[in-house]
Parts: sequence; structure tokens; C-alpha cells
Amino acid sequence: MNLFGVGPLELAVILIVALVFVGPDRLPRLAADLARTIREIRKYTSGLAAEFDEVIKDVEKETAGERGVWKEVTEGIGGATKQVTEAMRGVRQDILKADPAPAVSTSRDASANTSANGSPSAGNASAAPGAWVEIPDPDEEAATAKAADAASPQTAEPTP
Repeated sequence: MNLFGVGPLELAVILIVALVFVGPDRLPRLAADLARTIREIRKYTSGLAAEFDEVIKDVEKETAGERGVWKEVTEGIGGATKQVTEAMRGVRQDILKADPAPAVSTSRDASANTSANGSPSAGNASAAPGAWVEIPDPDEEAATAKAADAASPQTAEPTP
């Protein structure tokens, strides 16, 4: 029998040490106080656990309707995503049916329509259907335009 990982031999040693340090007349009162303290701690922790469970149940009751709403929103987004995906596949199939043979560009056209890293740029109209086309970053274009405006000389008109 082990109590809190303490066997009978260790328990006997603890009782003998307590008897020596506390004394035979105060040892029963110390044991009773210790038992009372342990009972109070157990009562307090069980009260906390019951209160915590009650709060969790209240929160679950309050959010039960919201869970249904979030589930509906999730299903709606999933359905919309599926519809958009199917529509894009349909458009892609229509494009492939309309132009089954992609136009072959000359080397001069291909070099003019590539970006600095060698991938096709957004203006590359001769890219094969389904090929990746680089789309310019609008933030990068705005930064480039601001830099160009800052570099150009400003002419201020006098106000009348």
C-alpha cells in the first residue's frame, strides 16, 4: 500500500520523527489539525471545480446559437468557394475549347514580354492557356509611381 508514493516503512519513519520532534502529547492534536486542513482543501477544490463546470456550461449554453451561425457561415463560404472554383474550371474549359492550339511567339516577342527574372510578364498575351502569368503587385506600382513623382521637378504655379 502506497500513499502518495510513500510506503509503510517510510510512513513509520515519518511518524517516529514527528513523535520525536513534536512530542507524544501534541502529536494527536497535530494529526487532527492536519486531517482537518486536508478536508478543507478538498472541499475548497471540489467547490472550485463545481463552480468552474457551472461557468463552462453557462458559456456553452450562451454560445450554442452562435455555433449554429458559425457553422452556417462556414458551410456558406465552402459552398461559395466550390461554386467559384467550378465556374473558373468551366471558363478554363471554354478557353481551351475555343483555342486548342496556343499561339507560338517568336523569340523577339517572347523576350519583350518577360520580366527581369525571366518569367512571362502580365502583358504577355502569347502565353499558353494554363501557363503561369506574373501579375504585377499594385503596391509596388504605387511605390514606383511615387518615386518617379518625387524625382521629377515640381513646377509650382503662382496663386492669384
